Amino acid sequence: MSSIVEKAISETIGTKLTHLATGRPFIVKDFDVSISHKDGINEAKIVFYPQRIGIDVENLAPNINVILFLRAMMTREEVVFLKKFLFKNKLSLESGVAIFWSIKEAFFKCLDYDLKPAKVNIINILKNGEVRLTYAEEIEKIMEEKKIKIHRAKFEIKNDYVYSEVIMNSI
Repeated sequence: MSSIVEKAISETIGTKLTHLATGRPFIVKDFDVSISHKDGINEAKIVFYPQRIGIDVENLAPNINVILFLRAMMTREEVVFLKKFLFKNKLSLESGVAIFWSIKEAFFKCLDYDLKPAKVNIINILKNGEVRLTYAEEIEKIMEEKKIKIHRAKFEIKNDYVYSEVIMNSI
């Protein structure tokens, strides 16, 4: 993580940024913070309790084996939706994978749980970038245990990058 981002957060909030045992950044219990960086881009967002946030930045042209990636992170139903999404938005498979990955990574950062991308399914993406998700039973149980529910999941494309954000509320 960039020391510039940590310094900016510390100066904004007036206290030092630390990390939980899971690696999640932590300021004080009144705030929640998420940080992402890719290719020299550093992003940080802070929300007030009782909200939680997870963000992610990904390059739209990742250098990955897309087929291996699809098998590990998506259900069959989700692959069908991805194909429609790519066609409708005139995007490459690599860009679609980057978008779906970014949304899922932001989700798991917000949840503060091991990254298990196939356990969260993207079932719809609205024109404004809002994302509709469903979860495997394991994830539903974790959300119940942590007493949180999804408030909003969204993404935005800027230049050659996708910026994703997931916000959850305590219940």
